[in-house]
Amino acid sequence: MLAAALALCTVLAATRALAAAGGLTVGDPQPELTPFGLAGAGSGPGSGAVLPDGTIVLASLSPTGTMAVVCVLSPGERGCTSRTTLRAYAAHGDQDRFSGVPEVVATEGTDVSVVVEDCCYIPVFSGVGEAVVFDSTNDGRSFSSEIPAGVIPGVDAATFASGVIVVASSESTSLNVQALPSGPDVALTAPAHPNGKGDGDTSLSTYDGGVLVASDDTRGDTLVEFAPRGSNFNLTASYRSRVGAFNGEDLAGLSGNALLTYSSTADPGAFLRFFNGKSFGRRYRVPVLAGDHLAYWSLQMTGGLVHVFFLDKTAGSAVYSESTRNGLRWSQPATYAPAVTAGALVPVLGPSGSGVVFEADASTRPAVAQPVLNYQAVAIKLARVRAPAGKRTTLTGQARPALHGQTVTLERRIAAGQWSDISATVESGSGKFSFTVPGVSYAYRVRVAYEPGYYLVGYSNTVSLTALAPPKS
Repeated sequence: MLAAALALCTVLAATRALAAAGGLTVGDPQPELTPFGLAGAGSGPGSGAVLPDGTIVLASLSPTGTMAVVCVLSPGERGCTSRTTLRAYAAHGDQDRFSGVPEVVATEGTDVSVVVEDCCYIPVFSGVGEAVVFDSTNDGRSFSSEIPAGVIPGVDAATFASGVIVVASSESTSLNVQALPSGPDVALTAPAHPNGKGDGDTSLSTYDGGVLVASDDTRGDTLVEFAPRGSNFNLTASYRSRVGAFNGEDLAGLSGNALLTYSSTADPGAFLRFFNGKSFGRRYRVPVLAGDHLAYWSLQMTGGLVHVFFLDKTAGSAVYSESTRNGLRWSQPATYAPAVTAGALVPVLGPSGSGVVFEADASTRPAVAQPVLNYQAVAIKLARVRAPAGKRTTLTGQARPALHGQTVTLERRIAAGQWSDISATVESGSGKFSFTVPGVSYAYRVRVAYEPGYYLVGYSNTVSLTALAPPKS
């Protein structure tokens, strides 16, 4: 990572630009945006999920591949609140290794599973690498022992659809998809093969109880198949409905009904499409910075909003994100700290869009997470901006979103860029608040408290009161 000060300056400059474009006012400091290391976590390929209570569960492989490390983050924490090591099979002097991606799958409530490929000495697998599951019922703080679960060769993507975990893998000859059993038994049926193309990247998502599976082939083309709700996800015939074929585009990922690809030709760019249950609609170009040195495209859909993340190798490996609901209208780019050691950007966001960007497959340790937090827009005004000296007036304000009981602090400017706390109150249920200010010439703003793991500190616009001296007699 670059120096923390440089990283924070990059973040703050971009958030101010974003705020100006979106009508928000963001101030200094915003230390809650600073990236943080995950001491003890693996630095290999990884994934993550946000559970219903806001807990973030991250998993990544150790450098040797003999372990997967699970890091649990409570909302707002800047380090693992618990850490669990999942170990590959070892017995009689034989040592297995995990490969692919340890996929974190939230199943229900506090239940979460990690699915990964284990190769190659587990007796039930007869000397080949296949899928194993580790289950947790307590927010990922502890896990079951290793459960052999599927005969699929590899795990590179996962989703939870119609009550089962579905995984996919890439290999040189075909795409493989398998639904894993809910009990600790090996799935004896062979995986489904949605297409026979040589596969490079793979992604899965759940749509209306069915499974969307995307892959790109060795020619740089992306193919998408769909198995609708009620299908047997282990049968190749369930995926006979090809719903997309996009030539000259490599796969970045699927999330919900959104597909992100990027150009595999000389024409740079990334493209977003939406699935309607039968096919994908028109192609929307992601409005990114000029240049052809963009990398590590990824996306996540939350609450109908698609968040696209990417890295610009020409700008000190700065990370950017943009969001859209329909591909037509996009947010202004938000800039995060540089990710110079990352091999992949993994967004791990909750329903509100807050969470972290996990810098997985890192070239150095420790692994790093960057907070992704929502903005609090705050607007204030004075009942009158000119008042007789000594005559009090009222300052009122509105915060959005309304966070009932959230602390609001009134600040007075004491020098350029320096503010002093005056008094505090709390938001009403509608986000309103008010202060009484003295009849003295001062400039004011308010600061709305940080909501750990969900909202940045909110800073209002500045208002000034001019105290009028009494007329001379």
